[in-house]
Amino acid sequence: MAREIVRKLLVVVPDRHLRASLETLIGQRWNDLGMRPEPFEVRRHPDSDPGCLRTAVAFLRALEHDYERVLVVFDHDGCGSGDSPEEIQRRVEADLAANGWRGRSKAIVIAPELEAWVWGRSQGALRALGWKAGFPALRNWLAGQGRWPATEPKPPDPKKAVELVLRLRHRVPDARFFRSLAAAADFADCRDRAFRELRATLCAWYPPVPRPKRYGS
Repeated sequence: MAREIVRKLLVVVPDRHLRASLETLIGQRWNDLGMRPEPFEVRRHPDSDPGCLRTAVAFLRALEHDYERVLVVFDHDGCGSGDSPEEIQRRVEADLAANGWRGRSKAIVIAPELEAWVWGRSQGALRALGWKAGFPALRNWLAGQGRWPATEPKPPDPKKAVELVLRLRHRVPDARFFRSLAAAADFADCRDRAFRELRATLCAWYPPVPRPKRYGS
């Protein structure tokens, strides 16, 4: 007798920061993402980013019949591969498809790392950073620190830029920060490739339930 699937979605991540972000996004902001709410679980891979790249199949082997779909999300920086994010995604997805997850799995590789999602023109992101002077002032300050060249759409080292800004408020980029960022950020116009792909995947898997039509009395 086949085992009953107890949860719709499993998300595999490398660390507590991405876990906090995705638990907040999927669990609290599903409507903003354009998906319907579904039961899900986020689990950390014990070997972090390299583990998500190289041993996701082994990590998921005992869970194949417990979940309807799986997302594997990790950073390009730190995963140990010099290949492009797109090539890494194809490789992980091929491994998953060949090992029981065909048609129900997706890999997302964030380039260069999760902190890249902070640097959109979002008032929510500014609030999470504790920066009150506005986005242009933030960009100018980071430029003065040598962290945001005028020719770049985002800081080349987004993680270091986050650390510098939070240090002004005697804070660190911990799980609490990423949870608050995910809860507050305005990502309607986010152009980050990985985030857009994540959002499109969730919307395709769990499209919103159409609202019933209202007829005049």
